[in-house]
Amino acid sequence: MTDPDRLLATARQGRLRLIQQGAVIAVIGLLSGFGLVFSILDALHVWPVTLPYAGDIPGSEHGWRVAHVAGVMNGMLMIIAGLALVPVLPGIRAQRWVVWGMVYTGWGNTVFFHCANLSANRGLSAGTTQLGDADALGAIGYLIGASTIPLTIVALGLLACAATVRLRARN
Repeated sequence: MTDPDRLLATARQGRLRLIQQGAVIAVIGLLSGFGLVFSILDALHVWPVTLPYAGDIPGSEHGWRVAHVAGVMNGMLMIIAGLALVPVLPGIRAQRWVVWGMVYTGWGNTVFFHCANLSANRGLSAGTTQLGDADALGAIGYLIGASTIPLTIVALGLLACAATVRLRARN
């Protein structure tokens, strides 16, 4: 396989990986909508069935809303990044950074938003904050969520650079 053929084959494989993983993340975000509904209703209720449940629904309405919307948005971001790979066609190394950076971002943010929803300090620190005491879920959410930030910036920055190169090549 020639270098251009390898470049395109790798981009196609990366596109499929990001569509696959992004769709799974989006489905998890959609399913988190049930947590939102249950939290709003304070019951395990999906019409026409209400299941008996003793106690409070874990998390908060706000936390479930964020997990729901962010999950769908992260999944869509992954799919869009995947769809951009073939027309933008970054180098092989950049493609790996984009694909695995976005896969880590999607899963890392999924873990973050769910841990944050169930933690006392909303996962915004590994320690105690004015929002609440430190706990294991908050620390896990914070450490994983914070680690996605540079990977997301690098992955999207590489796509932007590759698109700029392609634009300049056409002029």
